[in-house]
Amino acid sequence: MKRLYFLILLICLTVSSQEKNLAQKLGFQANSKLLIIHADDIGVAHSVNKASFDGFSSGVITSGSVMVPCPWFLEAAEYAKSNPNHDLGLHLTITSEWKNYKWSGISSSNEIKSLINEQGHFYSLNEGVRLNANYEDVKRELTSQINYSKINGLIPTHLDSHMGAVRATPEIFQAYFEVGHENSIPISLPEESKLLIENGSIDTSKFDTSKLLWAKYYTKKHDSSIDYQSWKKFYMELLDIIKPGFNILLVHLGYNNDELKAMMIDHPDWGSKWRELDLKILQDKEFKNLIKERNIKLINWRQIKDILY
Repeated sequence: MKRLYFLILLICLTVSSQEKNLAQKLGFQANSKLLIIHADDIGVAHSVNKASFDGFSSGVITSGSVMVPCPWFLEAAEYAKSNPNHDLGLHLTITSEWKNYKWSGISSSNEIKSLINEQGHFYSLNEGVRLNANYEDVKRELTSQINYSKINGLIPTHLDSHMGAVRATPEIFQAYFEVGHENSIPISLPEESKLLIENGSIDTSKFDTSKLLWAKYYTKKHDSSIDYQSWKKFYMELLDIIKPGFNILLVHLGYNNDELKAMMIDHPDWGSKWRELDLKILQDKEFKNLIKERNIKLINWRQIKDILY
């Protein structure tokens, strides 16, 4: 009996060791540095859309995600239909953070009452979501956003979350896992959230854990300087610390014009100047050359979806 157990264990270990990692499944060496350069917030404004479309056209981003409840979603959907090879997912949205520029859900407000504040909009911050939102309303709204996107011709390559709001509570996070599984769409997951799976906070019986991928995320954080040289320094140094495995660089693109200045008033963090700097650095020849010098392999979510589903 002990011999049989040993043989079964040996077979399991052998199969596990032979299983290809993500890089190998995509046709790269096992220790490759994989990187998605991903533009958030498409659909929130025409300026953001234009900058993101320019990012795709110039090849400086490999992926982007669209905010379905926002006023400029339909422009993004039209772009997706005209550019089917560009990698567009959904930036699932249950918050509305700008001072004078708000939105609510795709679902009727009567169907998602726990997500709507007294003014009739999504809560501005994740704290409002954490204190008020429930699983049923979140899942209903996330499903509505996915369905509305498909109806309008944008077939998402992946799902991610605006402001990380779906991670506000384990209960809400559960809904995110489930809508990905139910729609056969990969979900974007930061590696630190793997703990919620390991400690049992998420009910894994409701989805296929073999479809989950955990990425190391990088993004520009708030600091006191919003200028070209400090921006460039941050991104150039970032390329030196990227390690083998699955990495995602989150950027926020836009043009520093009147539309975005008015929309993002009193909000220098991720504001209009911030977003134009992000675009300019990605377009910088030194930055693009350093990606090649560091042997970083640029990928997108469509490739991942193809191997998972």
